Parts: sequence; C-alpha cells; structure tokens
Amino acid sequence: MKILLYSKLDPAGINISSHLLYELPFKEVFFGSSVAYSYDDFFLISTDSPLINISHSFPNTEWVLCLSRHKSESGMRCLTVHTPGNLCNHADFGGKPKEVAISNPALQTSLLQELRRASSDLGLEVPISVEATHHGPTGLPVPVTFIEIGSDETAWKDDLLGKAVAKAVSNSIKSSPRSNERAIGVGGGHYPEKFTRLMLDEGALIGHIIPKYAMNEGMDPTMFKVCIEKTLGKCSKAFVDWKGTPSKYKEFIRTIEGIEVVKV
Repeated sequence: MKILLYSKLDPAGINISSHLLYELPFKEVFFGSSVAYSYDDFFLISTDSPLINISHSFPNTEWVLCLSRHKSESGMRCLTVHTPGNLCNHADFGGKPKEVAISNPALQTSLLQELRRASSDLGLEVPISVEATHHGPTGLPVPVTFIEIGSDETAWKDDLLGKAVAKAVSNSIKSSPRSNERAIGVGGGHYPEKFTRLMLDEGALIGHIIPKYAMNEGMDPTMFKVCIEKTLGKCSKAFVDWKGTPSKYKEFIRTIEGIEVVKV
C-alpha cells in the first residue's frame, strides 16, 4: 500500500488532491473510520493535522507522499520536492532534532522530472527544484516525500499549479521504480541548482540533501551516515558541491566506507 496524504488545513494539498481525483480512477472507500479514495494499491487520505506533525504510522505501507504547500519569504511561485528531516540540534517545524525521515530517491527524482513535463504541457513557466532536507515528520517507519506548491495562498489555490502537481504525481506513481544507484547530495543552498539539474537531466536518484547552511550551523558530521542509512535502497554515492561544502565536512565524507564521492 502507498499513501498519498494531505492536510485539510492546507489549501495546496486540497487543490492537488481535488485534481488527482480526476487524473486517476479513484474509488471512495473507508480507511479506518474515515472516508478515503483508493486506486490499485494507492490510497488518497486526508488528515486533520499539519503534515509536518504526523506521528502515527500506516500499517502495511510502502511509502508516503505528502501533497503540500511550500512557503518562502520571497513568495515566489514554484513547484518543489524534498525529503523531510532535521539535520541540526533543533526542530522548529515538526519532528525531532538530529532525526531525518527515510528518503525515497527514485520517487523523488521521478516527481521532479514529471513536474517539468506537466508544467511544459500546461504552458506553465515556474521554477522547479529539489529542496534540501528540512522540517518534519521524522519518525515514521516508512519513506516520506513531499511535493509542494509555493509560495503563497494565491499559488496554493491556483488551478493550473494544482493540476500540474496532480499530473506529476499520477505519472510518477504509475511508472516503474528505477534501478540507478541511490545517492545523497551534499552542499549548496536550500534550492540546490546542481542537484536539481542532475536529477532532471541525468536521472540521478538523490534522496537527502545536506545544505551548506546546516554545516555552517555546526551539524554533527555523523548526520551524513544517518542520511545514508535512512535511504530507501542501498545508498552508495554522495554528490558533493565541492565549492559549497566546508573543508572539514569534505574530509569526513571521504572517510565513509562504501560511498563513492562525486564532485559536482
């Protein structure tokens, strides 16, 4: 079973889910005591809580995809994907400090590529990016991925943006998982252009992304190993933005056994 989850408090999640009901032949079902929608082994489910605070597990679940809003100070319209997690000693937006969710690199890359395809098909000109690992939830026993509409209420409720994300989700979940090597990304900013390009143009399967600002905050270097371990499938590679990574962290990455370091 795979879960497509949105919050009733989130206008972007409501927007995306309403379009998904047209994209795929969902049937109304009961999920526990609540009404949900099913299609093959996919379940579209709503929650009364913010997604960053989800703590309950879903039995017999392969992964969770969160349909969500993205908020930024710039208010720029954009479409993003990322894995949740808190890399440092604080958890300001859900989850626990120094804890990350399990990443799903194959789904994350597929979603990013399908966002580009859907946006092009619909004539949308909006930035598409992977984001660095941030916010909760962090404690679920299954992989968690976020796909988001940014970055203000007008965008969250925008019909075409909701349709683009729904199409991306629909096409991604119907495709076969990829067999490329799984990787983490290290360095760069919150919207890492180098990793976005690798995923979009080369199909690199990147899950967790550890940005430079987390390292500048004094992130424990062992979080690299935590992110590697919290990757669906064997993680065997680290793409490192060499100019965007502090020296002591480069040195630590080189000591991790079984990980190929690729400078980008």
